Amino acid sequence: MIALPLVVIIALLIVQLAIVLSARSRLEGITWNAARAASVSDSPAFTARQVVADMSAATSIDDAVTVDVIEDDRWITVTARRTVHTDVPLVGRFFPEVTLDAELTVLREPPLG
Repeated sequence: MIALPLVVIIALLIVQLAIVLSARSRLEGITWNAARAASVSDSPAFTARQVVADMSAATSIDDAVTVDVIEDDRWITVTARRTVHTDVPLVGRFFPEVTLDAELTVLREPPLG
């Protein structure tokens, strides 16, 4: 009887961890797509932000994803950040919100078109 509450709490902790890891994976995918699109664009910063906005909506990310783009003559670096709310019942309130970062640097290519 005592083991049941412990098993439930462990299961809820695993669910919370899965939510954070899933959010991390989605953020990395969004960052990769934004950097790739920016690398072949005439306007890398605008393109990266547009890709992040489109993919955030398509993947049902409710939280805002912030994007920073650093450009020079050869490289483009896209950094995306979002906060994941830890709101699984019973265990979520014991953990602070998690801020996730994903960064990718790609070589600039000649613009398409």
